[in-house]
This record gives sequence, C-alpha cells and structure tokens, in this order.
Amino acid sequence: MDYYSHIYSLPEDKLVTEIEKLNKKLFKVNPGSGMYNQLLDMLNVAQTAHGEMQYVRRIKDTSDKIIEIGEVSEHIVTPNYSRDELLVAIVEQYTDKGRE
Repeated sequence: MDYYSHIYSLPEDKLVTEIEKLNKKLFKVNPGSGMYNQLLDMLNVAQTAHGEMQYVRRIKDTSDKIIEIGEVSEHIVTPNYSRDELLVAIVEQYTDKGRE
C-alpha cells in the first residue's frame, strides 16, 4: 500500500497523530536534504486528506437541516382609475406641468 492510500484509509484521530509525527520529524531533519522535501510532500498529503475529511463532515452536518423561513402572503392591489384620471396623469407627465 502506498502512502497516499494509507493516509486516506486512516480515521481522523490517527490522521492527526500522523500529521503531528511528520511535523516532529520535519523539525529534526536538515532543510537542505532530500528527506526534508519528501517529508514536506508527505505532510502535504496528510494535511490535504485531513482538510477533505473536515469538509465532508461539515457538508454532512449542514445538508440534512431544513431552515424554516416562514410563510409568504400575497396581496395584490389593482387601482381603478377612470379614463379621465389616467389621461390627466399621462398628459401631466409629458408636459411642463408634470416636470415642476
């Protein structure tokens, strides 16, 4: 089993322990060595797996909840203008009297 498969098969508590172990090893290794870069890559894989686990847990926690936002009521008011009132309103909009 390669390291990627091993990391993704771990439960979250063991994955956190693995990340801590990798960090401790990283501080002991010389930054100029090839082992340092390998440990960085291993740490990156482990942290990515941990982030994905947290994301999946968050999605599962929120997807089953329904938010009640209340009821929406509709009230329509249709004005009943006479022809004369409508004509006066339109004429006033297009003349100087309506622009004052």
